[in-house]
Amino acid sequence: MKGDALVFPGQGAQAPGMGREFVGRGCSLDLIEVAEAEGVPLRWLLLDAGAEDLRQTEAAQPALFYTGVAIFRLLSAGGLVPSFAAGHSLGEYCALVAAGAIAPEAGMRLVIRRARAMAGAPPGTMAAVLGLAPQVLESICAEVSASGSLCVLANDNSPQQQVVSGSAAGVEEVSRRAREAGARRVVPLQVGGAFHSPLMAGPAALFAPAIAETEIAEPSFPVGVGALGRVVSSAVEIRRGLEVQLQSPVLWTATVRALEAAGALRFLECGAGATLGPLIKRVLEAPDVVQVDSPQRAAEVAEGMLP
Repeated sequence: MKGDALVFPGQGAQAPGMGREFVGRGCSLDLIEVAEAEGVPLRWLLLDAGAEDLRQTEAAQPALFYTGVAIFRLLSAGGLVPSFAAGHSLGEYCALVAAGAIAPEAGMRLVIRRARAMAGAPPGTMAAVLGLAPQVLESICAEVSASGSLCVLANDNSPQQQVVSGSAAGVEEVSRRAREAGARRVVPLQVGGAFHSPLMAGPAALFAPAIAETEIAEPSFPVGVGALGRVVSSAVEIRRGLEVQLQSPVLWTATVRALEAAGALRFLECGAGATLGPLIKRVLEAPDVVQVDSPQRAAEVAEGMLP
């Protein structure tokens, strides 16, 4: 199978007003109703919330899920039929909706429960490390963790960009050693916990019943699962990926390479801002990447009117 791969960004891609055009055109209002019935002021988050409001996990995740699904629906309405889908952490839920593995309304409820579980994460933090070989950084993390301050590789975003996650002391020490080892840059992330690390065991256990209660169907096309770092085609593997996702690293580099190996010829980033496109360009040699971040852009891409 060869064709388009839809890719959906995760937390961090949100921006004020990200849903204004979509809501203004009446896109996916059913998802707003579902969210607001669950106590999430999604319409306000999409239209009027500021950057600080959207940094909160419980705000960012439903807003990003809405936007990703809205873009997918617009592409589908325009006649585009994808061959693959994948998402970075939270974005994987949008990918599963696109593949028909999870119903949109069930997906929104699942994302809200996920965000609430993650918002209760124990103290911890994350940092992006640029320009250091993953093997070197992994070795540094192992040394620091062995000394009693947990820090692990949380995201393998590209050969040039990794994210570490753990206790504040562990991340600080790894950041220091990474700079000494030659990292080009280390950027502390403004997050509410040590996501994709063993410190997420409690939130993962809290979220587990929601995954168990959600119906997951066989996908209509293969889906990249970040926790597994590969493309899968069964509901069993999808469920397993979701079960371990919160505590497992996001293997984005491996996932992108697996999509290309499976036949992905073009990557359509469906979401606010260009987050995944630049990473994909650092993983693959001369990939075809298209940003789809508005209703107009979705229509142009679906109709083949590319620049």
